[in-house]
Amino acid sequence: MQTDHYRQLREIASGAKLPDTDDLVEVLGQACLAPNAKLEESETALLGDILRQLIRDVEMPVRRALADQLSDRDDAPHELILLLANDVIDVAYPLLAKSPMLRDQDLIAVVSRHARQHAIAVTKREKISAPVGDASVETGDPDVVVSLLQNDGANISEETMDGLVSDSESNNAYQGPLLSRKDLNLDMAMRMADWVGESLRGYIAERFNIADPNFDKAVSNAVLEAINSDIVDADADKVILDIKGEEPGPRLLHTLTHDNLILFKQIFEELCDVPSGWAEDSLYCSSEALAIASKALRLDCEAFARILCHLHSSEIFSKF
Repeated sequence: MQTDHYRQLREIASGAKLPDTDDLVEVLGQACLAPNAKLEESETALLGDILRQLIRDVEMPVRRALADQLSDRDDAPHELILLLANDVIDVAYPLLAKSPMLRDQDLIAVVSRHARQHAIAVTKREKISAPVGDASVETGDPDVVVSLLQNDGANISEETMDGLVSDSESNNAYQGPLLSRKDLNLDMAMRMADWVGESLRGYIAERFNIADPNFDKAVSNAVLEAINSDIVDADADKVILDIKGEEPGPRLLHTLTHDNLILFKQIFEELCDVPSGWAEDSLYCSSEALAIASKALRLDCEAFARILCHLHSSEIFSKF
């Protein structure tokens, strides 16, 4: 840094020569933020002193102008960025939304410490890590969560996504943004199909390539009644365990959702003790036959509905 610029910083920091507010940002920019400026530790410390003085004594438009100037920089002093990022939202916004100098721990601290608007600003960043995304969800603020879900560059852990899917049953605002997420898997979508409106069920069918756009009607009242009725004889009420001694529902769903369709079909045949041809008809030709088989296997309505919806996917049909 040139000597006159260093002297100028010292004068500003000491209060001996404080420029008019209209010129202050320009002076700082020329002194320490020029494209070729290389800040040393002592100079960074001086800038920290200046920024602390600015936050206390200088009008907000000046601090905002400085934040705007710093928001795209990848070589700005980290301490200065933190000071402004924790300022009022009008000052902090451009830094929270895009400064490359803010680390995950910085963003998580801001989200945890400040109110809604700071957290929303963080959710506008081009890329958001899963820890920062999870911290945003942990605020419990629906506006923050929706803003995060609408950001394609935001990463959210599978566990947090699973919790949001459950929350969407009582919070309609989450439903549309969740269904638009690339990281929403078929299992999650099938759970949501139980409570979203007709248009969103149609969207699920289209997105996951389920053959019948009104796939929820495939799980008709008549079929569901078959599961809960006495259609099968008394012997069918006996709990049937698979070859590893586990209840069949979780085992079948696990193999199906992990695309191990050959094993799924084999387990289904063994559990039902039926010929391969009848098993295939039950799996993807006759919903009522599948319902009766599900009753015999003591599957609950949720397990049956998920299996049926998986088997209505044309991608799955092509793999048999």
